[in-house]
Amino acid sequence: MHTPEHVLRQAYVQLQKQGFSELARLLFDITDTTVAATIRLGKCEQLLHQLVLEVYRQEMGTTPTQRSLLALLKTSIFTTRIQPRRIFLLMDLIRKQTTARGNTLIDKKSLQLTLDYFTDLLEWFIQRKDARFEIDHDSHLQHEEYLHTPMPMLHPEQHYTQQDYEEAAQWFQVAAEQGNASAQYNLGVLYQHGHGVDKSIDQALYWYELAAQQGDAQALTTLGLLYHTGQAGQQNYKKAARLYEQAAKAGIAEAQYHLGVLYTEGLGVKQDYREAAQWYRRAAAKGNTSAQNNLGFFYHDGRGVPKSFEQALYWFNEAASQGDASAQYNLGYMYLKGRGTAIDAKTAVSWLHAAALQGHVNAQFQLAMQYYSGQGVPKNEAEALKWFKLAAHEGHTNAQYSLGFLYQAATETEKSLHWFELAATNGHLSAAYELGSYYKQQTQYDAALHWFSQAAQKGHVHAQYEVGMLFLEGLGVERDYMTARDWLRAATDQTHIEAEYELGLLYEYGLGMKKDYEEARRCYRLAATAGHIGAQYQLGNLYDKGLGVEQDFTEAAKWIVQAAEKGHIKAQYQLAQMHAKGEGVPKDFKTAARYYRLAANAGHKKAQYELGMLYTRGNGVHQDYREAKRWLNESTKQ
Repeated sequence: MHTPEHVLRQAYVQLQKQGFSELARLLFDITDTTVAATIRLGKCEQLLHQLVLEVYRQEMGTTPTQRSLLALLKTSIFTTRIQPRRIFLLMDLIRKQTTARGNTLIDKKSLQLTLDYFTDLLEWFIQRKDARFEIDHDSHLQHEEYLHTPMPMLHPEQHYTQQDYEEAAQWFQVAAEQGNASAQYNLGVLYQHGHGVDKSIDQALYWYELAAQQGDAQALTTLGLLYHTGQAGQQNYKKAARLYEQAAKAGIAEAQYHLGVLYTEGLGVKQDYREAAQWYRRAAAKGNTSAQNNLGFFYHDGRGVPKSFEQALYWFNEAASQGDASAQYNLGYMYLKGRGTAIDAKTAVSWLHAAALQGHVNAQFQLAMQYYSGQGVPKNEAEALKWFKLAAHEGHTNAQYSLGFLYQAATETEKSLHWFELAATNGHLSAAYELGSYYKQQTQYDAALHWFSQAAQKGHVHAQYEVGMLFLEGLGVERDYMTARDWLRAATDQTHIEAEYELGLLYEYGLGMKKDYEEARRCYRLAATAGHIGAQYQLGNLYDKGLGVEQDFTEAAKWIVQAAEKGHIKAQYQLAQMHAKGEGVPKDFKTAARYYRLAANAGHKKAQYELGMLYTRGNGVHQDYREAKRWLNESTKQ
């Protein structure tokens, strides 16, 4: 019967043929039976690392900047492409076998188990170039002696075959029943996810609890997570915190990170940012990228630690360099805003791109914005469109909204409406407002009211104004002054100037309510002070007519002059009248003629008539009967 070393030499020959000399050299060292088993196990770790690096170069078309094996296998776009069957399992197996302190027999059995897994992995690697290659699996040495060694940790998110799981379940069951804590933990994993066994959370909890009672830190961590998330039944934050703390004190970075999360959110423990920061720091020091990222947030916001953009930048960089997509996005943001470093749009784009390639939706959107604006990268609307679409298809509402605008600018109405509607349905208020504006322009007032209302009810100020105006004008709905007033008032609460003016008109003319000149004046003054020319004219007119206030031509002139200078036709006519009569301003027919002419040229009939009379009498202008006749005739035209 052939040994694993003999079987693996088949792979050695093929690696040499395919030009992978470094991999072949390491494999030769591993199969050298004259070398101690512990040394050969160390070589196995090196071979696995080099093999994954080579696959990364093949798949991604580049040499990774980060050569950490864990960082490479956390790059989601990479693992999605290769869908490794046993890489994670083999990695953990090697780690546990090399840290186990056994006798010579255990070392040899550990090596044989590791070589068994390597056989399948190398066959897969070689077949990537030569599909015809096949290792003779029937020649594998069968293990006849059960070995009490630490079991490898399963990663259920990786892609194993059903046969892999069923075989693993059998071995873990045997070891678990004999009291092996690692096997009990792994059997719990299989039951939790239904891999190789019937899914059963009760069975998973049973085996996790047995492993936890023996102090298995992974079991403690997983149990904590189950109680934290409620997968074990009802959420029990206090129990989760106790379990996390046991595992955290045993040095498990994942437990330290989750314990930090509980202290951050005040779940099961009293909220304590300083305590959270301490646990994040411990996990971060062990390379936990989630903890590093959260610690970066703490330094950015000054929670539990002194505020420091420089420290935030450091921790974001630590996590980002290990391939953490969220940290890569955050690091890009720091460079984009110049926080903890000088503004560097080019570096920002490189990190945003790294995160975007891993499917980080916010990074995809921000990268699209960079391409659209040409900041840190040459302006490229086609590239921007690509990234907007990727983010939009993942439900990013701002990306959907942006696509709506891009297609709107390109007059591709159907696509524009599609993306606006998708964003609006997902709660994007500005998208709903844009849809309302489109349908209002198309005189489809029912649809306009629907979309405006959707945004207005959630506080979109411009939509509130539009809903008010639809009720005021009876468009798409029965005219209702009171409802109009309520929506306009809601908009004025957010300082919408046009709504303030329209509300003033309702009060002045008593539409749907009793006239209230005082309230009208208040509304007009707020809008007029903000520069609204209609409100300036109306306010001046109230003082001119003495409506709700003592008649004051000087105060009237103050506001009417402002409106007239901005082109308000009625204000120009009224100001001309005031100059002709000397009310609130000096009597001056020449100035009166100038403002009459401005209003007359804009088609104001009374201004045309008064201008004609000035020419008739020669007041402020040279007497000219022909010009007088022209303006008087103009004033009579319909």
